[in-house]
Amino acid sequence: LGRKTLLCCDWAAQAAEVWRPNGPVGVQLSRPVMRGETIDYFVSHSWSDSPEQKWRALQLVADSFCRHHGRYPTFWVDKFCIDQRALADGLRVLPVNVMSCRKVLCLCGKTFPRRLWCAWELCVLLSFTSMEQAMKQLVVVSLSNQALKQLAHFDCSNSSCHDPNEEYRLRRVIDAIGKERFENKIRTLGQLILDRETGGAGGLLVPDAPGINLADSLSTGMAQSPSGSVEPGLDGEEDPMVQVSF
Repeated sequence: LGRKTLLCCDWAAQAAEVWRPNGPVGVQLSRPVMRGETIDYFVSHSWSDSPEQKWRALQLVADSFCRHHGRYPTFWVDKFCIDQRALADGLRVLPVNVMSCRKVLCLCGKTFPRRLWCAWELCVLLSFTSMEQAMKQLVVVSLSNQALKQLAHFDCSNSSCHDPNEEYRLRRVIDAIGKERFENKIRTLGQLILDRETGGAGGLLVPDAPGINLADSLSTGMAQSPSGSVEPGLDGEEDPMVQVSF
């Protein structure tokens, strides 16, 4: 079922407004994955985090990818690639969706560590790869200076889903594999990401692994336009901390 119904979203189909919580959503923004095609990024994020920050991060990732590969990347995004009339299938086919992508793009904002679904997406990645390989596949964009620290101290009891029915189903699965085991996986991964992105351990497993920190640049180097969209600082210089390698 998962592979046959797999969808992806082209960069050209996206715009800032579709990343707003109340923005237009649906499979009309996506297309079927072609035979032999691999999606470039599975996007793990919280819809409660700043849409302006996430859109800015996606622009940086897409532009850097295009410079390196001569084309813009494709994305798997929950609201664009899951039929909203069949949400119950989301949990069942999530492993197919995650493993059909080259990279997992983690937009780690303030609410990310408190979203149970976000933690589950990371756990799915760890269920099919080693911790070292997972670190190689993760592209982390830090939208909050505290979010990565919170992820390293992940607590299942402090996390939730928007939909209580979805949360009930997800917690049943987590209980089946073991709540403590689940939490330890997320905490270990969170600590490794924190060490890598802050340089605390010299990039513990993958020294040159890609990562972006927008927490400071979005608060000090970005100006708010009259329309409410985020624009680069007035000096027009690109923030040096947003260099991405692939």
